[in-house]
Amino acid sequence: MTSAREAAAVFRTAGVSQGRSTVAPEYRLGFGDVIEFRFFINNEFDETVKVRPDGRISLMGIQDLYVDGMTPSQLDSIATQAYGVFVKDPNITVIVREFGGNQIYVLGEVTAPGGYEIQRRMTLLQAIASAGGPTHLAQLGSVVVLRHKPGKEVEAVKINLSKNIKAKMPDMAGSNDIYVQPQDIVFVPKTFIGSVTTFMKQVYDGFLPPVDLYLRALLYYN
Repeated sequence: MTSAREAAAVFRTAGVSQGRSTVAPEYRLGFGDVIEFRFFINNEFDETVKVRPDGRISLMGIQDLYVDGMTPSQLDSIATQAYGVFVKDPNITVIVREFGGNQIYVLGEVTAPGGYEIQRRMTLLQAIASAGGPTHLAQLGSVVVLRHKPGKEVEAVKINLSKNIKAKMPDMAGSNDIYVQPQDIVFVPKTFIGSVTTFMKQVYDGFLPPVDLYLRALLYYN
């Protein structure tokens, strides 16, 4: 039988201790999330949409909505108000069907560029491996990671992974490898990047191929 002390330890681990509860913050919507709008009565307006790279969604009968950073309950309230203009007493349920925020984006000189589900404690090298590994043109001495910072700023960091590949390091000790975070963009170039500032300018000037629409949208809207 579980003792009172053991039970208390379990509750502390869960964030609840001595009658005080810690409520986890509500999920906030972001790029790639799939959202279902379900009407209790007016089923003809039922719709499933995906958050675009610009943070907006398109719904029948109303203007595009900017939802990036909203909670599902906030979106529920706004959608109810918007549909209320032409639907009597709309009763809407907003359901997040797929979470796009747990993805990273590996672009450039990799075998299969695109978005990938982030794994627990995934490193930069593992992220590149998930995209099929680098091509023979890849310049692993100039891998660039773009990451959201507080205030919707984007930080670009150049990382030299060539030594890691040669040493075949099994862990993070003494390594240039880093852990990736959700929504990171990993760009593997085919030429050496001497300056991150120059690289960012090349991004704006169309250096990246058109397929990398997410990166363009992210930088443009931030």
